[in-house]
Amino acid sequence: MSEQGHIKAKRPTRIPNAITRAMSWGYGIGIGHVNRKYDRGIGITKLDVPVISIGNLSAGGTGKTPMVHWIANELIKEGKRPAIAMRGYKANPGEMGDEEREHRLALVGMPVVAQPDRIAGLEKLFASEEQVDCVILDDGFQHRKIARDLDIVLIDATRPPCSDALLPRGFLRESIESIARADVVIITRIEQVDSDVISGLKEQIRLYAPSATICTVAFVWDSILSFAKTSHGWEDVDKPLSACVSESVRVVCGIGNTDAFVRMIRDHGMEPMEVFQLKDHEPIRSKYIDYLTNPANYDRFSPIFMTRKDWVKTKDNPAWPQLSRVWVPILSAEIGDGIEELQSRLKLV
Repeated sequence: MSEQGHIKAKRPTRIPNAITRAMSWGYGIGIGHVNRKYDRGIGITKLDVPVISIGNLSAGGTGKTPMVHWIANELIKEGKRPAIAMRGYKANPGEMGDEEREHRLALVGMPVVAQPDRIAGLEKLFASEEQVDCVILDDGFQHRKIARDLDIVLIDATRPPCSDALLPRGFLRESIESIARADVVIITRIEQVDSDVISGLKEQIRLYAPSATICTVAFVWDSILSFAKTSHGWEDVDKPLSACVSESVRVVCGIGNTDAFVRMIRDHGMEPMEVFQLKDHEPIRSKYIDYLTNPANYDRFSPIFMTRKDWVKTKDNPAWPQLSRVWVPILSAEIGDGIEELQSRLKLV
């Protein structure tokens, strides 16, 4: 991280294009080989309960976590008892990663399996006293070892796959042709693009997945949770968005699509003075906190703005001094087109 801020990752790597083009070509060959194996049913395990996979084509930043929460709550409304199974990416052994912490915070009491061997983790869960009758695979589109009854793929409208490239030259884990496997394709962040972009994406999706349900989702900020560090720990106040307009903030972000997050901040009338971009899942280390909370670096003690994903992995760091202020947006997913059909598909699981 540079201490000068305003870092934007327009490309996933700084390796020259001539090299990444060849690397992406090789990556595509490897992905194709793996998918052909799974297409033949080789190496796939069928669980005893229905499985819903929520994933994406690109490497992070599509809004998957709020969609997992929305799907989980819809299943609960139908009387289901879901569990979440995830890889637990970047988590230290014996510790919860940022995404697991987010799930447990938002879905209190819901079982969460977080380990690379999801099948082994789920088998252990099924053998316990937990009452589980369905599973949500978090980031499961490429995790084809587990058969799924409903395959949901998210596409970020601010980063269309049709104009992107495979890793490492671009952000794609798979090409857009892979959505032929999807039952539901959800276009996210529609609030940040023009309607013609949405129309173009729908045409692309229908070309490769003509039978898939197409939904659109806007991520809406309901309010801002303001945390203040006191001698007794963190105290929080739920602030209306109108109370934050014209505020200058410093942004710390370790998610897959920082630019989209910064746009949302500006759209709500706040001005980012500096943007400190971390790698996806990277912790906010003590040296960063020391710099951000040093009054000598700023004319006034402006709030530090971050996602809930970043907040849950840094709030317990003892480096935060008293009087620190952190703002975290309270976000919800609003399903637009296709919500009735999506709800109907969930009822059949």
